[in-house]
Amino acid sequence: MTYINRDPFARTELHRIQVHPNGATCSWCGGLNRRGKLYQYRTESDDGRTSAHTGKFCCKDCHDSYHNR
Repeated sequence: MTYINRDPFARTELHRIQVHPNGATCSWCGGLNRRGKLYQYRTESDDGRTSAHTGKFCCKDCHDSYHNR
């Protein structure tokens, strides 16, 4: 799990994990990143709760656009 960024006001962190495409493509742009990988993102709060985000994405920009962030 890779740490991406922290929102200090919401007290949450964004993390991603690399997943194998197995024929899947980015949920937003329909492609893969230049290494042919996709990522799944999740939010972890300071109180220990985790929330998986829907979709698989080639980069954080596609993730943010898909989820209107």
